[in-house]
Amino acid sequence: MAQQRPVPAQTSFSPTHIRAVVNRFLLSQAGSVFTAGTPEFDSASQLWRVSILYNSPDFSGDEVGEAQVSAITGEIQQHTSIVVLRECAAKVHGHRKAQVHSAFLRARKK
Repeated sequence: MAQQRPVPAQTSFSPTHIRAVVNRFLLSQAGSVFTAGTPEFDSASQLWRVSILYNSPDFSGDEVGEAQVSAITGEIQQHTSIVVLRECAAKVHGHRKAQVHSAFLRARKK
């Protein structure tokens, strides 16, 4: 006898709403240099997966974590810890700063 799969529930939350939930959380808990990426719906787990991006004034768009939001309640179920987000952001910032400095020096030599 074949097993029946549970029918996935439909989410009543739009990607825009889910992104706003994550952005509110990030702004209140981690600061304004982090922002939510594009939410992707995972019907198997009934979660929206949202990348967390580091957006400093100098650089933008580097992924440093993820949040998972319930498609049923619209609440964050899990997220990369704030400590890890900040550690990753510091590494990205240091790496990007070195790249820019190196490019500047190469351009100056021409």
